[in-house]
Amino acid sequence: TMILFLEVNVWRNISMYEVIRIFLVGGCASLVTTLFLFSIYSVDELDFFGAIMVGLIEEIGKMVIVYVFLRRLGKLSILTGMLVGASVGAGFAAFESAGYALQPLMQFLQYSGYAAAYGQQIDGDQMLDAINNTIFLRGFLAPGGHVAWAAISGAALVIAAKMRGEISTNLFFDSKFLRLFIIPIVLHALWDSPLSAIGADIFLVPVLLVVFVWIIVLILVNMGLSEVSNQK
Repeated sequence: TMILFLEVNVWRNISMYEVIRIFLVGGCASLVTTLFLFSIYSVDELDFFGAIMVGLIEEIGKMVIVYVFLRRLGKLSILTGMLVGASVGAGFAAFESAGYALQPLMQFLQYSGYAAAYGQQIDGDQMLDAINNTIFLRGFLAPGGHVAWAAISGAALVIAAKMRGEISTNLFFDSKFLRLFIIPIVLHALWDSPLSAIGADIFLVPVLLVVFVWIIVLILVNMGLSEVSNQK
């Protein structure tokens, strides 16, 4: 999905090397920023309010890092903003998925130690199945998750910055930015909310959210392409 945003960026003003660097550095940095925010306000339960807070905290964590990269690059185009956002979001999603995939392994190691003390054995196949299921499920749903959400945030920052003529922290309070930035927050909250239990056997809610977010993404891509045409 990140490579798709790289191909869509017809400006060709960010190299593959830079994209990978943003993916790795931005992914780690956004995860650390999010963990820091969670240390200030922890979410104990994923009820509706908890889901809103998770969406708010994680999207702010990614958006701040997207802002840092955009400010450093100084390139104010919608498609470039979406690419930077997608790269940060992809890195965040990759490291987060790795963390979720490690949980069954940690549980297996813990329980196998207890079992060994009592002369028992635990089937490792269940652990591998749990890891694979986590990886494949998150991979399947990845196009409509953190990558697309952060891409919208990147576009929102650029659109607001072009109106102001500069990239500064004042963008965080700009109405044009906030009107777009609220979209990934709401989508993220719905993804994590109890509503996701509806049609859970076919992942109904996540799939519908994937469709909806890509409608927004395609609208922004069209705006970016129009921007290119106007400058030729």
